[in-house]
Amino acid sequence: MFKYLAFGMQIHSGFEISGLYPSTSLESGNTVHVELGKVPESLINEVLEVKPFSTYNENEFIFNIPETAKYYITNGTKVVIEPLTDNFEEVLFYFYTGVLATVLFQKNILPLHVSGIKLKNNTVMLFAGHQRAGKSSTSIMLQNMGYLPFTDDTAVLDVENGICYAHASYPIIRAMEKTLERQQVYSEDKIKPVIGEGFKYGINFHEKFTEQKLPVSGIVFISEEGDEVTVSTMKAAEAIKLLKFNIYRKQWVSGMKKEMLQFKTISSIAQSQVHFFSAKRPWEADSFETFAQAIEEQIISQIGN
Repeated sequence: MFKYLAFGMQIHSGFEISGLYPSTSLESGNTVHVELGKVPESLINEVLEVKPFSTYNENEFIFNIPETAKYYITNGTKVVIEPLTDNFEEVLFYFYTGVLATVLFQKNILPLHVSGIKLKNNTVMLFAGHQRAGKSSTSIMLQNMGYLPFTDDTAVLDVENGICYAHASYPIIRAMEKTLERQQVYSEDKIKPVIGEGFKYGINFHEKFTEQKLPVSGIVFISEEGDEVTVSTMKAAEAIKLLKFNIYRKQWVSGMKKEMLQFKTISSIAQSQVHFFSAKRPWEADSFETFAQAIEEQIISQIGN
């Protein structure tokens, strides 16, 4: 039995899952069991949504990735994987990016589409934005400046006594080759090609991974517009719409009947002590170093040091 952590959950698997963070914790009510086996042809209960490559309801989900694998997720506690290829890294890619998110939805937890770094005061700065907005690249450029990685692509946020906390996903950063050419933090043995979604390389940061949840100092909404780098503060009321847009796999909210959960999740984050910011960089311009410097000088220096 292999034991791991992801999003604060315990993952117990009958096979090795190299991209997850190893755990020595005992089994708890938050444990997810993963096994290889035969995926059922259809859901046991009523089908609520049928999408390309997926069929699901509130408590069951079937992924069918042609020539790669089938995945069956139920009640947020069990995952069955039926590989259709000998390339197991490809099978695991969809486990990381889709299956784990499904488990969270079934557990009534909505992940956010964010990357982030750990600041010197042991809090977290998160970067949100559309696909390819530059979340990972911004994180890597700030790591060049001495900050530690926290999470890439996804995180789970919850609010306790007005303080917003984040649980990291797993210790892999996915980035394009152009970004990797400029990173100065990771050796070649930590970088390898990955499959899917146009990403070219994955960076392993197991030794820097933070398994505990940490307070969130700020959320920066990244966009590409204008002719220069600009950073500005954002009111919570303005952030609500962008938080909703950045729910990870937001297309599942209606099909899995999570509308009220979405409202409560976003409202609690917006009403917490988190600071919200807008950061814009020129469209398709070579500006990530300048962008990271602006974020450090205008945001992190004020709230994160």
